[in-house]
Amino acid sequence: MNIQNKKSNKNKHLKITKSSIKELLSWLVGGFILLFVTEYIQRQDIQSIITFAKDRTNAFVINLLIILILTSIIFLLKRKKTAYFLISLLIISISLISAFMTNLRGMPLTYSDIFSIRDGMSIANKYINIYMIIGVVLALVICILITIYLFKQEKNSIRITSPTNIILAIIIAIVFTVSATSLRERKILDALRWDLKESYYYNGFVYSVLDSWYSYIRKKPEGYDKAQIENIKNNMNAVPAMSSNGTKVKKVSTDKKPNIMFVQLESFMDPTLIKEAKFSEDPIPNFRKLSKENTSGVMNAPTTGGGTARTEFEVLTGNNFDYLIPGEIPYDTIAKQKAINSVASTLKKQGYKATIIHNFQGNFYSRNTALNNLGFDRFVSMEYMQGIEKTPLNWSKDKVLKEYMQQSLESTVEKDLIYVITAQCHSKYPENDLGIDMPVKVEVQAPLTETDKNQLYYYANQLKETDEYIGETIKMVNEMKEDTIVVFFSDHMPALNVFKNDDFYLDKYEVPVGIYANYNTGQKQNLDLEAYQLSTELFTLAGAEYGPMERIHALLRNDENYQKDLESMQYDILFGKQYSINSDKDKPIQGEMRMGLFDITVDKVDKKGNTTTIKGKNFTQQSVVYVNNKKCETKFINDKTLEIKSVDKMDTVSVKQLGRNDAQLSSSNEIKIK
Repeated sequence: MNIQNKKSNKNKHLKITKSSIKELLSWLVGGFILLFVTEYIQRQDIQSIITFAKDRTNAFVINLLIILILTSIIFLLKRKKTAYFLISLLIISISLISAFMTNLRGMPLTYSDIFSIRDGMSIANKYINIYMIIGVVLALVICILITIYLFKQEKNSIRITSPTNIILAIIIAIVFTVSATSLRERKILDALRWDLKESYYYNGFVYSVLDSWYSYIRKKPEGYDKAQIENIKNNMNAVPAMSSNGTKVKKVSTDKKPNIMFVQLESFMDPTLIKEAKFSEDPIPNFRKLSKENTSGVMNAPTTGGGTARTEFEVLTGNNFDYLIPGEIPYDTIAKQKAINSVASTLKKQGYKATIIHNFQGNFYSRNTALNNLGFDRFVSMEYMQGIEKTPLNWSKDKVLKEYMQQSLESTVEKDLIYVITAQCHSKYPENDLGIDMPVKVEVQAPLTETDKNQLYYYANQLKETDEYIGETIKMVNEMKEDTIVVFFSDHMPALNVFKNDDFYLDKYEVPVGIYANYNTGQKQNLDLEAYQLSTELFTLAGAEYGPMERIHALLRNDENYQKDLESMQYDILFGKQYSINSDKDKPIQGEMRMGLFDITVDKVDKKGNTTTIKGKNFTQQSVVYVNNKKCETKFINDKTLEIKSVDKMDTVSVKQLGRNDAQLSSSNEIKIK
């Protein structure tokens, strides 16, 4: 009798009941609601969601199917409401984080951002305020209480109410797999790599986030093999190198090659292009004069509002970000692991000394590792600089950079490659009036708001100071006895609120570029190029020999198969069999990069009472004394003197330069105390 009752109960659980139908309908309706909520968080506009469902029905349905698949696990669990709440909470939380990041940098969340969490956390204090923290904590407490309540309510729930629900979930998973594959192949679901924000609107948020994970699996380009690469190389050998204005490239003898400088300007633009804003003076007179009188124009950057390292990687390596993973930081995902051809490695083979200078943390974006693999000889980050001044938002001002450019040039006998990365104009731009009187005044008219005015006021005045640095750099170049060519370019458009409006008229990926030389480079040109073509342009004007990627751009950019061939060659060099690299001239160089221009040395240690004085050379505010390999609280006196509280047992003393999260960037010699 007991056995029969058990069988009866089991069959009862497997029947289609009102409870199972209610569960199924709740699941389907919940999927629609969850889809609506996630899309609304991104778009902030109900009409946009309706238009998405109407005009992009296939994509809308795919997003719904994904949500139904993700939540279908509830059919296998006893506490279904609890599980559904937690899954929904996770999806909504990811959507909220993405919306926050879009508002911050103009780009939504991608899988690649996982690899930049530490970098993001190190500057989070510049973007997150106490009210945000309180809001998150309160929301977390409420969610925990709801979870506990639901968990207790479902104590006696049945695990499987009906096999029909499970079967339906399996069918939906199959339909999704077949449909998504077909839609991808027909380019109906197609990531817009050059504009991730628009891509997320176009394909839907949930699908786009998962696609950013799927895209992380690197795939061979269609037709990639040794024969294809050999054919591309033969095509390159058959045509002469041409400059962007269509003239044949002239070779320059090694002893006449100029110093080559790249100056990457953080969030730089011409703010007078914003028609609704009027400025009391031109914030960028030096750059405007440079652009008017010399080769200049526009460049398409692979990012907007943030992601400096993406533009930087394109410029340094000549690689097209379209053929990398959307949203990735190549320094973290590629250059940390292996040597890669770059302007540094290419010019080093031509007798250049390669130095990179940046007034921010040396290990941000893993630059201290990645730049070594790009072939640089020296990296001068803010930890090795004296006299840094800060903006009201605590970013380093750019005027300090000229001194280290000058020192770099004076400390070498070789020709110099100098790559400078500025930081002063970095976001976030204040939405409230800081109460600081600054020289450039701003007036705005509708549709710009008071918030826009406050942002532009701060931004324009930071631009003015960066422009003064540009003027000082040009003056320095003019005073040099050696031929020198320098390109000034923006890494991306600024993360101003006006750029976040979908109907804003300026191209948020088009940035200014200008080239200056203290010798005759020929006729002035109007540039319209991609960031990955910039080094080719500068090499052409300088008469430098091309590296593997520059050669592709110089020889194939007018070919109808240019992008297809570029994709294959780029894959071959970065991830493939390197069929195209068959000579030492084309092989990348893994450098032995030193941090800073000069050695930091400890000469003498004086212990007097409670204070120990360390004497040496080239100390900075980021210098930290280590006694017996243990960190000591250090007082910076000047570049030759540091002080610490005396330690009873003192066997060894050294000085280390510490970067973000106290990472050791370099260490001095070690003195043994007798």
